[in-house]
Amino acid sequence: MDNNNNNNNQIENANQNENENEMKNLEKKVTKNLIKDYSNLLNGNSFKDFSIFVENKSNPFEIKVHKSILSSRSPFFNESLRQESLSISF
Repeated sequence: MDNNNNNNNQIENANQNENENEMKNLEKKVTKNLIKDYSNLLNGNSFKDFSIFVENKSNPFEIKVHKSILSSRSPFFNESLRQESLSISF
């Protein structure tokens, strides 16, 4: 009887380890895809909803960005972007 219980415990532990490994692999795949998707979003020009104008005398330029990302990563932009403007100049 003890042998059967021991075998059942071993099978249960093996199944649990297999399930844990499957979950870890799924998490890695989802994370990899999420990183790829966000990278494409950040590097592409689609859906950028805000412009930063840099007024350099010799070479002024515009940087198109995502408002939500700026506001989530910077307290300055978080406060500044609460207004409804579509651009800011420096």
